[in-house]
Amino acid sequence: MTPRSLWTRIAAAAALAIALGLALSPPRPPARLGPAPGAAIGSAAGLALFAAAARRRPRLSAAGPSAGAHLVLGALAASEEVVWRRILLGELLRAGPVAALALSSLAFALAHRRGRRLHAVTGLAFGGLYLGTGALAASLAAHWVYNGLVASLVARVPP
Repeated sequence: MTPRSLWTRIAAAAALAIALGLALSPPRPPARLGPAPGAAIGSAAGLALFAAAARRRPRLSAAGPSAGAHLVLGALAASEEVVWRRILLGELLRAGPVAALALSSLAFALAHRRGRRLHAVTGLAFGGLYLGTGALAASLAAHWVYNGLVASLVARVPP
């Protein structure tokens, strides 16, 4: 991915998230946790999800992504969580939480070009966190931590 296409993707995702957030006010799951405890639980879930998907324990090293790369990953995770969990899953809550989780996870997987099975699982995990905690911060933190660990794994693979 070129820097230009990355920034275009970030800008488009942010614009979509902002536009949908302003245009729609979907139902929310019941709030069971505040943002801070939700983010802590989400971070732990992101670690566990990575360990399960990669079949290895996370290893952080200086060779991993830079702080700037982690900020970009956070911006992407935030915009995706607004679109997929807050907006789509929220709108689908009218059909019930199980249907909302299944359909939004399927859509999340189909929106990714590669690894659709894995993205269906991560979509279920992120959506389940949002539904279980009622805190979007939980799914956002899980998504950000998971993506950061995947990026650190990719950064260690020799060319």
